[in-house]
Amino acid sequence: EGVRPVLELNGLLALRAQAGQVYVSDEVLDYIVRLVGATREHPMILQGASPRATLALTAMAKAAALVRGRDYVNPEDVELVFPDVVPHRLLLSPRAEGDKSFDPAAELLARVSAPRIG
Repeated sequence: EGVRPVLELNGLLALRAQAGQVYVSDEVLDYIVRLVGATREHPMILQGASPRATLALTAMAKAAALVRGRDYVNPEDVELVFPDVVPHRLLLSPRAEGDKSFDPAAELLARVSAPRIG
């Protein structure tokens, strides 16, 4: 009973449209593609992320940039959302499943170098 909406549907749709207009440079797009591609090359991942994961990661990075008050995506936006967007899309090897210290997001972010922007 005490829960009140913080945003009506029209406001949410407007934010979604705004996020769609956030700029992503070629360097950041390349970074996103390389991160998702690295999921398909890691020895402890049986099935990597699909091309749809690339689209989702890009959309979430745009939303993160918008929430942070920018109209462009930087590598930090990608790194912020990557752990929430990609790992659940992966099929890990039995060895990785048994290794509770294996963090695919952290490992992939450490392996793939981010572009230097600005």
